Formats: sequence, structure tokens, C-alpha cells
Amino acid sequence: MTNALTDLDQINAELMSGSARNPFGREVKPGDGVSGEIIAVIRRHRHNSQGQPLYWINRRPTVAQAGDPVIDSQLILETDARDDDQDDGLRAVTMDRDVQRAIRVGLRRARANGVAIGGRLEGLLYVGPAEGGNGRIYDIGSYTPPA
Repeated sequence: MTNALTDLDQINAELMSGSARNPFGREVKPGDGVSGEIIAVIRRHRHNSQGQPLYWINRRPTVAQAGDPVIDSQLILETDARDDDQDDGLRAVTMDRDVQRAIRVGLRRARANGVAIGGRLEGLLYVGPAEGGNGRIYDIGSYTPPA
């Protein structure tokens, strides 16, 4: 079953993530991390570098006319971090499988059924590359559900 993103979902994604910075980009070093309150959840249909939408075909993201869309998910966090005078403190945490694994641990510790707007991620850290070079290792201090 496919969940289509509405036009409003797309507009809100652009509004909420426009200035958000990626705390775990290419220049990330072991020990880099982020803490903050979840203020938005973004889900977008992934596109290739030419702007064509991608679909899962034979378990690979592929340009196609139909199939299950490749959806990217992000949590937008409001943080206290300010790297420069243009920084509003928003951070976009892309929910790849490695980040999900760490957040799942925090959810279990908190006995929460999932993340929620107003919840807080504390100490989501990049530990280093996974052995064998496939992926990354992250750790989390805690997840606190909203009051």
C-alpha cells in the first residue's frame, strides 16, 4: 500500500526544513552530536539528481513509472546550537537505518511507542564508521516523550 504525500505535506516540508542543517553530514567527526526537541516530521518522495522521482524496483531505488515510492524521513529538531549568525538552531536528522537503530534504543529505554512532536532527543552522537565500511554507528543518551 502506498501513502501519497499531499501538496500540503510538501509545502510544510519545505517550510520546516528550509534552514535546518544536517548535524551528520559528510564532515561529521566521531563525537559530533545533536540534542533538541522534535518540532516537525518530514517525509518526502526521493528524487535523483535530475529531479526524477525514484521508486523501489527489485529492492533498488529506480526511476520508473510506478512502484512503491522511495520515501526519505527526517526529524526536525530545535536545538540551542548556533554555528553562525544565520543559524536558527534547526537541525534535520535524516532517519537512515543507522540513525533509526540508535533512536530505537532510546525509545525502548523510555518505554515509548515512537517519536512524537514535542519529544526530546538527548545526545544523539555519531560514534564512527561501521566495521567493513557499510554504514555508521550512532548512540543516543535518551529520548523523552512530550509531557
